[in-house]
This record gives sequence, structure tokens and C-alpha cells, in this order.
Amino acid sequence: MSHITRRKFIQGSLSAMAVMAATGPSILRADAANNKLGIAHIGVGGRGGAHLGASGNHNCVALCEVDLGRLGNATRRYPDAKVFQDWRKMFDELERQIDAVIISTPDHQHAPAVMRALQAGKHVYCEKPLTFNIHEARVIAQETARRKVATQMGNQGHANQGNRRVVEWVRAGVLGTITEVHTWTNRPVWPQGIAQRPPTIDVPQNLDWDVWIGPAPFRERHQHLHPFGWRGWIDFGCGAIGDMGAHTWDCVWWAMDPDAPSSAECLRFEPERNSETFPRRAAYKWEFPAKGDRPAFDAYWYEGGWKPEVPEEILNDPARRNKDLPGSGSLFIGTKGKLLVAGDYGNSPRLIPESAMTALSEDLQAGKVEVETIPASPGHTAEWLRACTGQEAWDYPKSNFLYAGPLNEAMNLANVAYLVGRKIQWDAANLRCPNAPEADQYIRREYRKGWDLGI
Repeated sequence: MSHITRRKFIQGSLSAMAVMAATGPSILRADAANNKLGIAHIGVGGRGGAHLGASGNHNCVALCEVDLGRLGNATRRYPDAKVFQDWRKMFDELERQIDAVIISTPDHQHAPAVMRALQAGKHVYCEKPLTFNIHEARVIAQETARRKVATQMGNQGHANQGNRRVVEWVRAGVLGTITEVHTWTNRPVWPQGIAQRPPTIDVPQNLDWDVWIGPAPFRERHQHLHPFGWRGWIDFGCGAIGDMGAHTWDCVWWAMDPDAPSSAECLRFEPERNSETFPRRAAYKWEFPAKGDRPAFDAYWYEGGWKPEVPEEILNDPARRNKDLPGSGSLFIGTKGKLLVAGDYGNSPRLIPESAMTALSEDLQAGKVEVETIPASPGHTAEWLRACTGQEAWDYPKSNFLYAGPLNEAMNLANVAYLVGRKIQWDAANLRCPNAPEADQYIRREYRKGWDLGI
């Protein structure tokens, strides 16, 4: 075992502080300003508006919105914040004033903005999905590990108590060995299954269309892109699985702790495949190999209203009046029981039938089942802010990019399988599909000049 003297420890600490002061905004600069962060918001319309409150107890130094017509409440709330349409110019001008960044752009813009912030040593909160493709998820996780700044992906249900119960029960072996997990969502609620681009429409004066396109291949503006609808287009979004996988599937990823899948396939879809948008309905399957003492298992995803078969534990349960599955949810199938998680955010997990839930509650009260409790969250954004200001460790946020990156890789692999058109094998270490070399174009992308990841 190595021996570190007090003198060496102090010298190392002082060196680390000097490096942080020179290269990172983070904790030291925030403390110098009475723990108030300089926060920049990239995207303040739509989902971005929900994050404006995060700057309430801090200093909002910049508001970046490609469509000035969507600034709305943001400039009224923070009249002293400088306004930009291009986040690259924002960083060029205000980098030294920014400690933390909140990113709420369309999917295709996430990774370039996140990487610019990480490389500058900024704390980052980014809406889900963390990245547009698998390669981006990998390099962002690696950069996060190098920089050791506070990060959080915006899958807010990760902070819910329901998700914690799912993880606790699975880890405690309440369900025995889990062989299958089925997850479904009512999304998409935006247009998908469109084979032809709509006619070109005008770009309003307040919208910088070139910046909105960003790293994606350029196209003229048409319907179903801005301000809403872009998620279904293959060049800009990740479809329903990208939108809701980080939410609805989060309890599966957290509870099963699976690492990378060995394969993915699109089992069925409607309508016919096209090169412009994802399908209106689809079903996917991943195969996950054994890990430690946990055997291999299969995970299924359904979207567009498709669901798995209703289990007999629901159909034959006299205590249950509703014999259907909820609109969104997850179903864990184990050798000792089944667990139904209703909704997209880990709410109301219950064993089925209801008699099994009653028995578990009694066993928990009597101490017959030992469960390692996961501490409650102070709130999804609060986790991140506590780490930004040094009240917690940089990796304290539970959906930090070291967790969110691999989750996004697995989610995106399903989209790759759809785009390739057949079952794909996955070599996670090398980011490639050995049986489908043409998949590489969907694993990583070519960026327009001036919009790459800076690596």
C-alpha cells in the first residue's frame, strides 16, 4: 500500500486547486461569488423554459435561443442576461463568466454544445436524450470522467421514489431471476412515418435557420421541424425511443445494471421503412449477456400504442378492475414474480397480482425481506446544483453523464437496428456492428463545418 505524507497531500491539494482555478470555472469560482454560479441557458423556448428557475438563486449570465420569438419569459425574468442566437458565439464571448450550462435544444445539437462546455470545464445539465448517436454518448462520458465536472441528463423521473423502489426490489431478489423486461410508451405524439419532405416554407426573420440546422446536413425549412416535430426526422431526432427511453426505460437500466447489449433488432414496424423519418409504430428487442451472478436477459420496447401481452396475473386478478396495461410502463418478469411499473417516470411500481404486493408489504414490515434503501433525492436539478456548488461530489447527480452515456448508447442501438434493417450484433468496446459494417454511418455522423465535437 502506498504511503502519502501530510506534506505531499497538501502539495497535491494546492496543485489541484491551481489547476482548477486556471482551467475550470466550477467550485472555486462559485465559492468566490458566495456560492452563486454564472449559469447560461442554451434553448429557452419549449422544454428550455422549464429550466429557467434553476438560475433563480444564481446568476443567469446568458440566454441563447435560435428563435428570438421564443425568448418570451426568459428575458423578462433575467433582463440583465446577454442574449445570443448561436451558442458558439456565447462561449467565445462569455466563457470566463460561465460556470454552468443548461442545454435544452433539439437532439442533434446536444453533443456539440455539451462537448464545448465540458472542454471549457463547465458543469452541464443536458436534456434527454443526452446525444443524437452512440459515438457522441461514448466520447461525452469519457470527457466527463476527464474533467470531473457536475453533469446531469434531464430524465427527471430518475429522482422519483418509485424508480428507487424498483431498483431496491430487483436488487433484493424479490422477483428472483429476471428473464425478460418489457417497456412501452404511447409516443410518438409528433409526426413520424413520413416518407416525403413537405414543401419548403419561409424562415421568419427572428429565426437563424443555419444555426438551427447546426451539425446536421443542411436542408431548407419545412413543416414538422421547428418549433416542434423535429424529433421524428432521422437527421435531427432519435424518435420515440430517444424521447422516452431515458424516462420509461430508466428503471430497467438502473435496476438491471446491464452494461452494453450484445445485439439489437427491430421486430416489426409500421408503415414501410423510409430514409426521412422513424416509423409511427415499432417494437424492438435487445439481448443482454450475463453479468456477474446475473444471467442473461432480454429487453423489449414498444412504441406508438403497441404493448406486450397482458399477463395472466392482471387478467385473473379479482382485486383489479382494470384488466389492461397502462398507456406507458414497464413489466419485469422474474422466476419468483412479476413487477408492473405504470407510467413513464417510475411511478407506482407494484407486484402483480395485488395479493403479491400485499404479501411483499407485509414481509417488508416484518423484516423478512432485506432491502438496501437508496437515499431519497433532493430533486433532479437540485442534485446537479449541489454538485456544481461543491456541496456534493462532482459525480453525485444520479443521472450524470457516466450513467447517461451508456444508457443512451443502448437506446440508440435500437435505432441503428431499424435503420440497418436487420438484427445487428454489437461490439461495444470498438463501437461497431461486426455483422453490419454499413451501420457505422448511424453510429457516428459527419458534422457540418464549424459544428464538430472539437476532438
